[in-house]
Amino acid sequence: MPRKPDLQLESRILHAAYRLWVEQGEHGMTMRSVAKLARTTTPTLYERFKDKNALMQALRERAKHKLFDAIEPAQSIGEICRRALEFTSTHGHEYELVSQAWPEQLSRGEPTPSFDLVKGRLAEQLGGTPDTHRGLALAIVMLCHGASTFLLQQSLNQQLSELLKQSCIAATDALVAHAQRASGRRAAD
Repeated sequence: MPRKPDLQLESRILHAAYRLWVEQGEHGMTMRSVAKLARTTTPTLYERFKDKNALMQALRERAKHKLFDAIEPAQSIGEICRRALEFTSTHGHEYELVSQAWPEQLSRGEPTPSFDLVKGRLAEQLGGTPDTHRGLALAIVMLCHGASTFLLQQSLNQQLSELLKQSCIAATDALVAHAQRASGRRAAD
């Protein structure tokens, strides 16, 4: 009797790879360890994902959606920043996944939902269209990314971690307030 195809296999593989990445980072996620955790064989894994890069791309998409889901409810830029920093603090390896591919995606003009959300919220707060705020959005995202990079360090103590988050949010709020003042001056001219 022929074997029935395992309809849940790809989902199990992605879940196993994601779990290994979250718990151990890139070094703990080998194709063999993914196959073992997914209860399949390494050759079968390669039938679904041609190589580790293809598997990593699928994981990046999952992490990108998780980050977006974490920040999307925010109504202000400062809140987006706070939520993004909390995501990094609690999902460090997942943030690494997202941030590794972000420069390439931005350079190639690929969809960047979190960046687009920041531009959209800036347009809501400051007026204009999302694309008129591309430079400011980029500055804010880079500020949050820098803070996130520090938060990923194991040696960072809780007090410094909280100060870093508060400082980043304050700087983000200051950038938005400056932009609001500047747009008010332009409107008055």
